[in-house]
Amino acid sequence: MALYLFSAWTLALMFAAVVGTWHGGSAAYGLPAAVGLGGLLLVLLLRRQTWSDAPLRRRPDATAQQTQWAGELCHNISSPSVTIEGPTISFANQAFLALLDYRGRADEVVGLPFTNLLHPVDHARFASLFAIAAGSTPTAADSMLRMVSATGLPVKLHASISPLPAVPGSLLIQFSPDAAAVPARDDSEHDMPVVLDQIDLVLFKTDTEGRIGYLNRAWERLTGRSVADCRGRLLSAAVHPEERDGVQRSLLSVASGQLDQLVSEVRLVAASGNVFWVMLRAQSCTLPDGDLAGVVGTLTEVTRRRRSEELGSSRRYLNTLLANVPGMVYRGRNDPDWTMEFVSDGCVDLTGYEPWELVDNRRVAFGSLIHPEDREFVWSQVQANLAQHKPYQISYRIADVNGVYLWVWEQGRGVFSSQGELLVIEGFITDVSERRGAEERARRRMWFEARTGMTSRPIFDALLAWTLHQFQVGGAPFALLWVDVFGMEDLVPQYSQEVSEQVLAEVARRFRPVSYPGAAVSYLEKHQFAVLLTDFRAGQAARELAGSNELIPAVSKLAARLLQELTATLRVGDSEVVIAAAAGIALGDARYIGIESMFEAARRAATQAVELGSGHCEFADE
Repeated sequence: MALYLFSAWTLALMFAAVVGTWHGGSAAYGLPAAVGLGGLLLVLLLRRQTWSDAPLRRRPDATAQQTQWAGELCHNISSPSVTIEGPTISFANQAFLALLDYRGRADEVVGLPFTNLLHPVDHARFASLFAIAAGSTPTAADSMLRMVSATGLPVKLHASISPLPAVPGSLLIQFSPDAAAVPARDDSEHDMPVVLDQIDLVLFKTDTEGRIGYLNRAWERLTGRSVADCRGRLLSAAVHPEERDGVQRSLLSVASGQLDQLVSEVRLVAASGNVFWVMLRAQSCTLPDGDLAGVVGTLTEVTRRRRSEELGSSRRYLNTLLANVPGMVYRGRNDPDWTMEFVSDGCVDLTGYEPWELVDNRRVAFGSLIHPEDREFVWSQVQANLAQHKPYQISYRIADVNGVYLWVWEQGRGVFSSQGELLVIEGFITDVSERRGAEERARRRMWFEARTGMTSRPIFDALLAWTLHQFQVGGAPFALLWVDVFGMEDLVPQYSQEVSEQVLAEVARRFRPVSYPGAAVSYLEKHQFAVLLTDFRAGQAARELAGSNELIPAVSKLAARLLQELTATLRVGDSEVVIAAAAGIALGDARYIGIESMFEAARRAATQAVELGSGHCEFADE
């Protein structure tokens, strides 16, 4: 635009000069002068209009290339520097980041308002500097500013703010240490009492009797007692009464030179009555001439550490205790999965799973371990007791890691808030399979004996003991048969437990040849039976046996008839099963001092008969 106006003005002057020459006279000079003066007036008017409109025009934004240039400039400056666009930090060099402890964390600085790193006290001062540097006539400005480091500590710096003409809207701020912050002279000796009073560590000095001569202000902050009131008093007076005499003796030993130093954790009593732990360190104070002037030392509070150690010790003791409990201690949620929040190490022995596998159902939910037939029972029992805020005790089956079910007994309770809201459930689970198995075996034995009419084992043992005694007194003959029904074990995998028990009951009914008043039959275990014979006639005409020559054939005959009955084919459902049986016989003899030895002799004879095959019987060795 300026070039166009200048060209037009030049052409007008040339045209006015030509026209003036044509007319001659004064027109030759007056016409060009008038055109030149008019052009000057027009230029002045345009410039004045430009000045008046300058504040109203928006300053152009910086281009991406200009912004990149500003960043490279800031990066290459060795002193701590930042560039800002408006109030926002656009670049910060490494020296600036290191100065405020933001090394390697530029992303936490760039893009944030500069005032975020400025101490609130200096916000107004920075606004004044910013107005000068970014005003209509940008000029450099400098002043002292307090920045805030990443640790929250103020850093006093000299800041110089300069506009960047090549980058519209940007300012460069350079920092240097504030020279006024460096002390001009060394007053350390005069300032030492002030410094000692600001240390967060109790410093003390006592005389040779343990009376306080000096305390810094940390004593007041620690104990709540005035330094002035404590001077001249025994330091041990602030110690807990249970430890006061021991501390006083130790301080006197240090003051007299008997102990080089004292390091001990003791309890102090504050002015409020609160008791806290401190680390007491003391050593003798020796004058330049070698005389002992008392004791100097420090007190450091260690209450938090002591409580942490005591808590850790309690937790270790609790963990050790829980690890040795024969069962699983738990804390969990009241949901159908029985989600566990804590499980003791006892769950490894109980279930085979590690504690972390059960917590939060990471691998398996405890609810899935409960036998499907028992899940509804467990849920209803627990909910019924929780509804009444009562503890619960239940017994049910769970599967271990191998899928084997075992009986467990659980005792637990709900933990409720002050408003009665159920928070968690806590309890203890232990294995009772052995007890349940014993109860089950006793129940089945009673059912078996009632169904077959056999004599219970305790009564049979009593009868055998009485018969053995009568033999030793009067010589009445008798015999003990150990009958081993083998091959029954093969039926268990083929049939259910109920069918196997029915087969065993049928086998027991086949002891009819020895089912008369002079005999008793009892079921031992593992398909083995015991038969006590005191009458060998077996339904024949009564007559007295002449001796062992007649006793052995009579017992053999009864045993053969019994084995023949036992080994007969047995029908199970639609199939037939062949039962194998053999017997061992022990005759009454004085060498048996008790029923145990007689049982053992008959058992050994039965083992020999089994080796010979089904239907055989063997007498015990004489």
